[in-house]
Amino acid sequence: MKKVIVAIGAHLDDIELAAGGTLAKAIRDGHDVHMIVMSRSGYTDYNGKVMRTDETAMQEGRNAARVLGCKDLDILDFSNKDIAYDSRTVEAIEKRINIIKPDIIFTHWPFDTHQAHVAVGKATISAARRYNTIYFYEPISPSGRSYVGFRPQLYVDITDVIDTKIAALDEHVTEKNKYGDYWIRGVSARAAFRGYEMGKMYGEVFEVLREELML
Repeated sequence: MKKVIVAIGAHLDDIELAAGGTLAKAIRDGHDVHMIVMSRSGYTDYNGKVMRTDETAMQEGRNAARVLGCKDLDILDFSNKDIAYDSRTVEAIEKRINIIKPDIIFTHWPFDTHQAHVAVGKATISAARRYNTIYFYEPISPSGRSYVGFRPQLYVDITDVIDTKIAALDEHVTEKNKYGDYWIRGVSARAAFRGYEMGKMYGEVFEVLREELML
């Protein structure tokens, strides 16, 4: 049965990092996938140095979505670093998901160590209070070293789409330049470890907030 899926991220690249394989697989199998990114994702460091412009980040994000096969990427205009858990954020998400009416929602784990990820995760929980299936992304360094342990509960075999996931991340050139080759190697290694846990080559995992059993 065809599913409608929404993946929500604070920044351009968050969704690909955490769920790129799962979404690529869903798109390949004919499901309807929508990506909502809360910020244009340009940013400066604490010294005021421009690390990535909005224009560059958005073009990289569009390129990555195209690699995944996603035709619906909605980029909002919240602050890159300071997305708040407040009514504006909740209502922006709620407005969009009430139009899309997803069967499945993916969003940030609310114990992430990136403040914008936390806010988006909590805002999604509030906005999606009438939706029955919500999964949290597994965070990855540098935003994933929390004081609470992530609980992998839902496993997805992404063996046959791992190359698509990595190709999508390759489109985020500014992030690759920032973090170096270790960034991609780390993502691949984690996917290999999660795959090993489930008896496959590569996997992605999610924590379940709630899930509707469809019989």
